[in-house]
Amino acid sequence: MNNYKKTMWVNYLFTFLSAVAITLVIKVVFNPLLTEQQEQLVQELSLDSPHLFVNESELSRLVEHNQFSYIKITNPQLMLPLVYENKQATGIIRLLFSIPSTFVVSENSNQIIEFKSNNDALFGLLPNILLALYSALIIVSTFIVFNFSHMFKSIEIALINEISEIEALPGPYAKVSALLNAQKESFQNKLNKQEEKIAGLTQQATTDNLTGVNNRSSFRKTLTEILSAESGQKHAILSIIRASELLAINSQQGFMQGDLYLENLTEIIRKVTYPHKNISIYRISGSDFALIALGMSVSEAQRIAQDLKVLFDQYQAQHKLDSIAYNGISSFQSGQKPEQVLARTDLALAKAQTEGVNSWVFQQSNDNDNQFGQQQWRVVIENIIAKKSVILLHQPVLILPTDMVGYEEIFTRFVSDDGHVTPAETVFAMAQRVDMIIKLEQFIIGEVINQCRRKSDQKSRWGINISSSAMQNSSFIVWLERLLLRDPKVAALLTFEMQEELLDSNLVSSKRVFDMLRRTGTRSAISNFGKGIGSFGLLRTLKPDLVKIDSSLINNIELDSANQQFIRMIIDVAHRMDCTIIAEGVEHLAQKQILETMHIDGIQGFLIARPTELKIPGQVNLL
Repeated sequence: MNNYKKTMWVNYLFTFLSAVAITLVIKVVFNPLLTEQQEQLVQELSLDSPHLFVNESELSRLVEHNQFSYIKITNPQLMLPLVYENKQATGIIRLLFSIPSTFVVSENSNQIIEFKSNNDALFGLLPNILLALYSALIIVSTFIVFNFSHMFKSIEIALINEISEIEALPGPYAKVSALLNAQKESFQNKLNKQEEKIAGLTQQATTDNLTGVNNRSSFRKTLTEILSAESGQKHAILSIIRASELLAINSQQGFMQGDLYLENLTEIIRKVTYPHKNISIYRISGSDFALIALGMSVSEAQRIAQDLKVLFDQYQAQHKLDSIAYNGISSFQSGQKPEQVLARTDLALAKAQTEGVNSWVFQQSNDNDNQFGQQQWRVVIENIIAKKSVILLHQPVLILPTDMVGYEEIFTRFVSDDGHVTPAETVFAMAQRVDMIIKLEQFIIGEVINQCRRKSDQKSRWGINISSSAMQNSSFIVWLERLLLRDPKVAALLTFEMQEELLDSNLVSSKRVFDMLRRTGTRSAISNFGKGIGSFGLLRTLKPDLVKIDSSLINNIELDSANQQFIRMIIDVAHRMDCTIIAEGVEHLAQKQILETMHIDGIQGFLIARPTELKIPGQVNLL
């Protein structure tokens, strides 16, 4: 029950109590008058005289003037009292204002008369008085109810206006208005904070943490909205930019340098696209960025692509990298399917990676885009194998104990017919897609072994990386074992490196590969060690010859005491299992000095040497 209803019930109760009070007051005022008038009958009718009433006829003469409502006479001459009662003298008024009977005793005390008078005049006046007073009370009560109702409605309207309108005029109740304004201001402040929090969470959910641009989720939402637009057909340009050197920088220089490379690449893209307000930037994967330009023409998109290439070339020359990024561009419009648009742009990117360093390609619509792209890459990889268009780079591993033999890790670089370098990461990814990865890895291993045979000293030890696909391919393992068994001297100079993450994902295949390498006299190594929780379990199961600590653990080792303790533990466990332990990604002298105090066996990184082209006596270099 709300306050309005409570007020109504209180008003009704007040009216009722007021009526009762009025009745009692009237009773207090009129009852003495009624009693006085009743007692006057004693004198008027000489009821106290010694005359005895002995029969009904005398009683009738006494009451014939209708002055009694009730009379009872008792004397010695009567066997039974004479009684008279006026049946018509009844009603609610007489009941409410009834008075006690009057007793009259004759002088000789032989007769007792008990009576009540009619008091017709007064009892006739009472209803009119009560009716007037009750009517006035009802009118006053109704007026009060009406006023309360009107007041509550006014308050309700005033409160609604003050609450619902931002700049409402002050209501008639100053304190209420002040309190409402204070509450409204407090509520608005809380609402603004919640909206800011929601906006921040929304931005966080749709923003890439490293680069600050939109993320993959935001990209998919925007692309879907454009393609599914119903009100008017929309036209846009999609560009996918691949950071081609990310994997190489992460593995050779560490993840901090890889992050810095991505941040610098983002700044280049922002610098070029800033004048074009209709371009949105997204980071859609580790190494891929996407640009969506709504309503942009093809010619304008091509000019932007060329401006990006100029800045990519400058950044490449400044940082002495093989490449920076490749750009695939296509146009699309509402009604097309997302997979068609992405496949067409991916094809443009694939073509760009075969055109030249930091190239870009615009791809028009084609129903056979995806098939054509795969066929093109199949031809490119077949040409690499047939023409042996590969350059081998090597980076030495410095072994600190003088009684131990070091080795050099081999990296690959692929060259097209026109002399352009195609990123190794792209070639391996596309070889995986067109199911030529095993054939490509066999070619690379064969080239490394051929180069090893041509080395005059026959003492250099070389490290070769094996992919997950190769490790899980039984025919490849059989082929590699036969190849190594044919030339035990060369096999003894090789070290095959496999990433910890790949080994841990398929332990059965990994153990088979490590057992095969031991049978052929070839050394084995686990690279990127220390990232997974099962690292030490791999050591016990696979028993490698070398363990290479992941470069992410080496970064800031001079400032991170927890990392130092963890690396000490790795070194201690590796030495107990007769494993040579090497630290990857060493770039600063302070890192080297700390690792030496931990009795590390070897270090690899830019502090020692950058990857350089492997030069064989009598060989003409391709670059």
